[in-house]
Amino acid sequence: MSLEPNGASLRALLELERDCCARLLPILDAERAAVAGYDHVALVACLREREVLQAEWERVARLRRDRMREAAVPFAALATADPALAAVADEVRGEAARVRRAQRINEGIIRSALAHVTDTLTVMRRELPESRYDRQAVLRTPERRANRWSA
Repeated sequence: MSLEPNGASLRALLELERDCCARLLPILDAERAAVAGYDHVALVACLREREVLQAEWERVARLRRDRMREAAVPFAALATADPALAAVADEVRGEAARVRRAQRINEGIIRSALAHVTDTLTVMRRELPESRYDRQAVLRTPERRANRWSA
C-alpha cells in the first residue's frame, strides 16, 4: 500500500485545520478588545464568528481522525514518508497552542470584567439602595431630605 495518497489527503486536512486556527486568532484578539472596551455588540459578533469557525475546525478535525482510522497507518509512518506532512502537522500544533493560549487569556479577561461589573453593582446597591435607572438609562436617586438635593 502506498502511503502517498494518505499523506496528501491528511496534509490537505491539516492545512485546513491550520487555516482555521490562523483565522481564529484575530477573532480572539477582537473578542478580547470588545470585552475590555465593554463593546457588547462587537463581542456578540465575535462570538458568533468564532462559533462558526470552531464548528468548521471541529468538522475538519473529525474528517482527519476518520481518515487516519481508515488508513490504518500510524501517523509517524506517514510523516516519515512525507516530510511536508510532518511540517504541516507541526504548524497545526503551534497554531492550536496559540489559539488555546488566546482562549485562556480571553477567559480570564471575561471573568475579570464580570467580577468588575458585579463589584460595581454591589457598591451602587449598598451606597444607594433606593436608586433605579429610568427609561433613558439615567440613574435617578430618591430625593434626600437631609441633604436637600434631588436628582
